Amino acid sequence: MKKLINKSMHRTVLVIAGISILASCGGNKKEEEQLEKARLDSLSRPENVSTVSAIAKVEPEGGLVELSSNASGNIIAIKKQEGDTVKRGDVILLLDAEDEQLSSEVLRKEISTQQAQAAADQANVDQYIAELKEKERDLSVSERLVQTGAETRQNVEEKRKERDVILANLQSARNKARASRSQIQTIRTQLNQSQVASGNKTITAMQDGLIVSMDAKLGSSLQAFAPFATLAPHGKLVLHGEIDEMFANRVAVGQSVSVRYIGGKNTIGEGKVIFLSPVLSDKSILYETTAEAQDRRVREFKVEFKSNDPLLINHKVECTIQVKSQP
Repeated sequence: MKKLINKSMHRTVLVIAGISILASCGGNKKEEEQLEKARLDSLSRPENVSTVSAIAKVEPEGGLVELSSNASGNIIAIKKQEGDTVKRGDVILLLDAEDEQLSSEVLRKEISTQQAQAAADQANVDQYIAELKEKERDLSVSERLVQTGAETRQNVEEKRKERDVILANLQSARNKARASRSQIQTIRTQLNQSQVASGNKTITAMQDGLIVSMDAKLGSSLQAFAPFATLAPHGKLVLHGEIDEMFANRVAVGQSVSVRYIGGKNTIGEGKVIFLSPVLSDKSILYETTAEAQDRRVREFKVEFKSNDPLLINHKVECTIQVKSQP
């Protein structure tokens, strides 16, 4: 068990309070060996540790945001570059939207044609309504005359049949006019979809922030939902770090933190833990290669800090967290 702990701690950047005193006594090989032995011995008993150190990165409190598009296409213009500040709604990329624009134009012409057809169909409806009114007046007169013998019943029946034919024609004309109006709405829906697709080819910022990386290249193809840039949203910067699982339960929100450059001895800032992940992560977010992250489980944390030196986004630092040793 001790061998497994020593291997895990050999890969994790952990600084134990009191070890630095031994390191200050000299830099020869023997003293370095003693320092390493003392460090490993201390790690074998984590309950005796009063400080724990881990690597952290400077990032926005909510983390970095990967930018992507919900449409595919060839990049025809790049409006923002790495290092540029953007506001919500600012255009970042333009994709080729020629097909969508042509489709929209065709659909607009179809709407005009269908509107003319719908107008003609409504005119037929109006004509049949006028004919029906006229035929019903004529039939009403004939039905009164047949009572006096001035009109034959056969004539009345023929006029009723003519009225019924007009009624059927009117219903057919109404159905056709209704279908024409429905077709206009269908084409308008298609036009809206085409315009949305065309609008999706204009990629804009969804929030204020700073573009910290840009992978898009002019003339290259952009796939839908594939990240092309990374945005650091405006707001408070904090330290995002990870604690080895051996010390995961020793860290608590509110504990004091000292900040140093990696490998440095001088404290450049102070802070406190403001967030702890409720779960362990299997893979580190802070290691540059896959090999470095093997056999790791860590607990993510965030530190609110103030620094004497200006720290840039993605700047790596070492956080020393003041934990309480167990009795």
